[in-house]
Amino acid sequence: MGATMENIAHGTVPEYGAIFMSNRVTRAECFRRKLFGLPYWLGDFVLQIKSGMILFLFEYENRVLHGVFQATSDGAMNIVPHAYTSSGQKFPAQVKFSILWSCNPLFEDRFQSAIKENYFSAKKFNFGLSRMQVRKLLSLFSLTKFSDQLHTRQLSSYKGS
Repeated sequence: MGATMENIAHGTVPEYGAIFMSNRVTRAECFRRKLFGLPYWLGDFVLQIKSGMILFLFEYENRVLHGVFQATSDGAMNIVPHAYTSSGQKFPAQVKFSILWSCNPLFEDRFQSAIKENYFSAKKFNFGLSRMQVRKLLSLFSLTKFSDQLHTRQLSSYKGS
């Protein structure tokens, strides 16, 4: 790394993981496509995401964090060129992902302390995560993780079984 960590604001670089943003509409498309996206101006950030990194999705309307996901591609521009166009927005800085753990989402008051260094105002934070922040978030999400058996039962109940 050319710059020292003292010169970089907390969370501006995805060292070990990243948080993506969505609203209710784009969240559904993220999960359907297994693709996270951010605006063009965050392209440099997304290009630093590597396959295998731990990812999370922050739904800003409800102020909840969804997890736990793993990047299955390196970050790139326009992996799916027309993704998110139905929302009237463009999010060309993209990364593909898979679900690592199926968990209940965490409300902001529950996860905020794990990434407190990233907050630059009362409700805004940078998206890059350090190793310790990823560990703290994984620890929080481990408490809300569905067991495989429970998750299977919940899915079958949605199918009308």
